[in-house]
Amino acid sequence: MRITKCFNTNKEEIAEKQFNIFIGISLGNKYFTPQNIQAYIVWALENTKNKVAVLIPDKIHAINYEVKNDYSPERARSVAQRKGDKVKKIVLEIKNGLRIPESKLQIIRWEEIENESHLYMLKVFHNAFRENADFKEVIIKMVKETPHLSGLGFDDSQYAKLAQYVLDELPMLMSGIQKDNVSYQLLPYPGFANIDYLAIDLQEGKSFPEITNGLNIKNKLRLVEAFVE
Repeated sequence: MRITKCFNTNKEEIAEKQFNIFIGISLGNKYFTPQNIQAYIVWALENTKNKVAVLIPDKIHAINYEVKNDYSPERARSVAQRKGDKVKKIVLEIKNGLRIPESKLQIIRWEEIENESHLYMLKVFHNAFRENADFKEVIIKMVKETPHLSGLGFDDSQYAKLAQYVLDELPMLMSGIQKDNVSYQLLPYPGFANIDYLAIDLQEGKSFPEITNGLNIKNKLRLVEAFVE
């Protein structure tokens, strides 16, 4: 694995296995082929503290189908669920093929990370989006500049709706995820985007300190820009 950037950690801490690692598989990112997913899992198993998780963001991906495909919310959720099922099948095949013990690898669907802390942060971000014009402008601009969304001719209301994905993702980018009393606090990903830099600024209270103050961040996510070699 080629590591190019680290936030809130460094290569030495990773090599010392100080954190549990989770892999977030974006359902719209073609980089996550079965071969690359396996490479991330193998690397994570070699560098994690105790356990590895694979996070499938199926629930929040549904908003893309609502806006881009003009699906009803019900159909969008169903399609996103099926997409998540396919990814889970791929991960299970990798897990079985590599004979990874059940105790070492968890497969987690998005709704499983929505604990009290996550939902509290989500509420803070949604309130800020409604009430803080500058924050809303930053989020909308971020959505408009997303490569696979730019040039599609969406109106402002559609971009505002797509912003739901960004808002839903931010709590995870603040503090990582928890499942079955295990905290996963290090996330490798193939290339940082504007949302990642915003997340770091929010962690440090640089961009919107009033929002950061309301988040009650206890543990910061470690972000690692990592590419399969």
